[in-house]
Amino acid sequence: GVIYQPGAFTAVTDGQININPATSSINAARDALNGWDPSGGALYYYNPAKTTNKWIWSRPIIKVIGSHNFCK
Repeated sequence: GVIYQPGAFTAVTDGQININPATSSINAARDALNGWDPSGGALYYYNPAKTTNKWIWSRPIIKVIGSHNFCK
């Protein structure tokens, strides 16, 4: 499949795909599957220290988590 095509995904190329997930990662996945949305319904997110896209800066920020702005 496409997952294992050379260079398609960094996590495959560097072997991360074979690492067992941390308990916190499994819990986060379960929370997401159960509908928990820590972003408050955001449609987009970005790291303001990394992006230069003017459009994303125009979106209203509804939540900040760590280094990321979540917006609508």
